[in-house]
Amino acid sequence: MDTQQLRRLLAQYFDNTISRSDCELLLQHLDESDSAQLSAIIDDVLKVRHRAVPFEQAQQTRIYSRLAADISKRREITPRSRSTAADKPFGRWARIAALWLAAIATALWLHLQFNSAPSLPQQAAATIPDDIVLPDDNQAVLTLADGKALIVRDSMHGVLANQAGVTIRLTADGSIQYESTVTHGTHTAKVPRQPIPYNTFSTPKGHSHRLILPDGTRVWLNTASAIRFPVQFTGSERIVTLVGEAYFEVAHDETKPFRVLAEGSTIQVLGTHFNVSAYTDDTQVVTTLLEGAVNVSKNGQHIALRPGEQAIVDGRTGRMWQSTADTQSVMAWKNGYFRFDNESIESIINKVSKWYDIEKVAYHGQFGDRFTGTFQRSKSITQLFDHLEQIAPIKFKIEGKEVVIMK
Repeated sequence: MDTQQLRRLLAQYFDNTISRSDCELLLQHLDESDSAQLSAIIDDVLKVRHRAVPFEQAQQTRIYSRLAADISKRREITPRSRSTAADKPFGRWARIAALWLAAIATALWLHLQFNSAPSLPQQAAATIPDDIVLPDDNQAVLTLADGKALIVRDSMHGVLANQAGVTIRLTADGSIQYESTVTHGTHTAKVPRQPIPYNTFSTPKGHSHRLILPDGTRVWLNTASAIRFPVQFTGSERIVTLVGEAYFEVAHDETKPFRVLAEGSTIQVLGTHFNVSAYTDDTQVVTTLLEGAVNVSKNGQHIALRPGEQAIVDGRTGRMWQSTADTQSVMAWKNGYFRFDNESIESIINKVSKWYDIEKVAYHGQFGDRFTGTFQRSKSITQLFDHLEQIAPIKFKIEGKEVVIMK
């Protein structure tokens, strides 16, 4: 299918004028094609439209019936649960149906509220005139032990600094790397006379960065996060402190456990892959294990994790519990996406605010809508808001770094 034909079928699909045979052809193409290319094309189609999608009852029924079978196959919905969903009003489900397959294939949005609601007026979704722009250059900050702050840009390369027998350099792939320049014997002799200095590496909003610690541990630091660590691991433990979110691939060393201190929680490993989310403005510290073994502790409580599990620590009560993790959702940020699973608009705004530098949010109205989908973090926030306006009775207005959300 060429691009022109795809655009035509998509326009008909959103207008509900597509024939049954063309609908089958479009859905098959969405299943089999590259999601990144489809995402760009659908973005363009929606951008041209700038209005809500009207649905007539007969068209709602036809699209729903076709997609319900595909949804049940993808999510293994039982016949009983399908019939229950089919009995519910079509008012808002029509909009779900129109976007479901696109959401799976191309990071568009799925609205999960099954209750009936009035359709958006055709002029309701207004163009958003302003935007919150991401920084053009990744300006992370490396703070040395003497307090000197180095601005680290993607365009830089080579040696950044030398301290305590360690060379700090920016590698070709943009990682900050620590390399020891002293022998083990010389290093051991210096330890009693001089404390090992600590560095802090932090990322701004709108960017993430990679870091290779002195022991070879690889760290991916998410937006608005910071990690503090020694320039050399000399004792019986390897200890770092995290604020924000990071993914770790820890270099294995049975003689030196690796510990992450995050908002009062301690995560201990020997060598493994795991993610820690510990933003100060969140109420929970969430540790998700992807490979190996992790022990999470706080206030005398301990949880041992297996791959695919996560430990959650409530910062207000100190309570800890264990659950099965959706690792795709947890790791979406590292792969350049936001991923939402049946989340409220408040939850979505809380997540994207860490990336897009939203300083204030004002809500006008009651919001019961729920959303599931993925969205590329390289896109502008107006594109995100435009998608949401297309599928739910919500309007957004940007005023500087404030977002106003209206029902």
